[in-house]
Amino acid sequence: MKLEEMLAKCPKCGSKDKTIQRKMLDEQKAHAELKCIICDECGHIFETKEDEEKREENKS
Repeated sequence: MKLEEMLAKCPKCGSKDKTIQRKMLDEQKAHAELKCIICDECGHIFETKEDEEKREENKS
């Protein structure tokens, strides 16, 4: 997700507050992978791990 998308309002409720949920990698404690990005107010899901993987595949 680009910075402009992170700063955008939620399409459902208009809130700008978001939570990024991550899963810490066991091999390297300082690294994590994206689970999803969720609106704090209404729970709208902006992006999931699967969305990120699809975007990476399309770049290749």
